[in-house]
Amino acid sequence: MGANEPLPPFLDYDPDAIDPEEQARLELGPYYEPPATRAARRKRIVRKRRRWRRYLVLITVAWVFLYVPFALAWIITGRRPLDFVFHLLPSAWLWDVWAVHTLAVVGGWGWLWGRAEWLRRQRRKRLREARTLAQLLQLTPSEFEEWTGELFRRHGYRVVNTPDTADHGIDLLVYRDGERGVVQCKRYRGTVGEPIVRDLFGVIMHDGADRGYLVTTGHISRQARRWARGRPIELIDGERLVQLAME
Repeated sequence: MGANEPLPPFLDYDPDAIDPEEQARLELGPYYEPPATRAARRKRIVRKRRRWRRYLVLITVAWVFLYVPFALAWIITGRRPLDFVFHLLPSAWLWDVWAVHTLAVVGGWGWLWGRAEWLRRQRRKRLREARTLAQLLQLTPSEFEEWTGELFRRHGYRVVNTPDTADHGIDLLVYRDGERGVVQCKRYRGTVGEPIVRDLFGVIMHDGADRGYLVTTGHISRQARRWARGRPIELIDGERLVQLAME
């Protein structure tokens, strides 16, 4: 949807009167999740990732404790440790066990690294290609947050993504020249109003940040701009966002 195209009827709301959570539900559509559901889903994802990594760490530690002391003792003494035990077992079977265990460790970590690297490259390629509002609106909310983080990095900021489990209204933390800022990202087609700006100011006060940034693909209402005037808040609408992306 281009910047000058009319909004669909379900987005025809008063941005300065609507509840921010209701606005998020309308704007994000199928990507919207209530805060409690979003937090629970993120926790499940984190637990699942940790579970697989925990298994991989366990078999890696087992590999180290089983084979490294054995190999060192063999090298130092020149004799195979526990030789009387190994005479009872087929040599080919022992080598097969070692080979399978080693393949599981190397293959597991290799697959984990390779998959993460492939996903990272695919994601970065898609983010680099996003330059217009129409392209930005094709990103998912999480991709838009990542795209915004890269934008801040290109302008000299150090960027930290907030924890997946509970961001407390903060999508990104940015640092530059000794200043700490919080960033909220709104991948919206409509207009961001005063309630969202008020919420951002509350987050700034609660977090003790020096400045807050509201980044949106949509418009920002006059009332919201008036309210932000004189406060440590920088408002970046869709038009300004495209300009920054082109720099």
